[in-house]
Amino acid sequence: MNHDLSPQSEQYLDKIVSGGLYPSKEAALEAAVEALREKTEPIPFVPDEHMASVEEAIEESRAGRATPMMATDWAELRQRAHDVAARSARRGS
Repeated sequence: MNHDLSPQSEQYLDKIVSGGLYPSKEAALEAAVEALREKTEPIPFVPDEHMASVEEAIEESRAGRATPMMATDWAELRQRAHDVAARSARRGS
């Protein structure tokens, strides 16, 4: 299926292909479509057991009680995500 692109889009595609970022215009367009899919996919489901924590965090932020994330916060969040994923994998097997 062929579609006409604006001259600006054609120039941009030519530039990124000639720069080696993608091997062809088709590959660049496929990547663009995939990026649109990712951007428009629904937000992943939050299990009910975690939803109260999510809502509480949103309310804390709206009330101005949020603080910047520190390295220890990110580490704790990564560990929690890892633990949840591991529990989900065990349930699925």
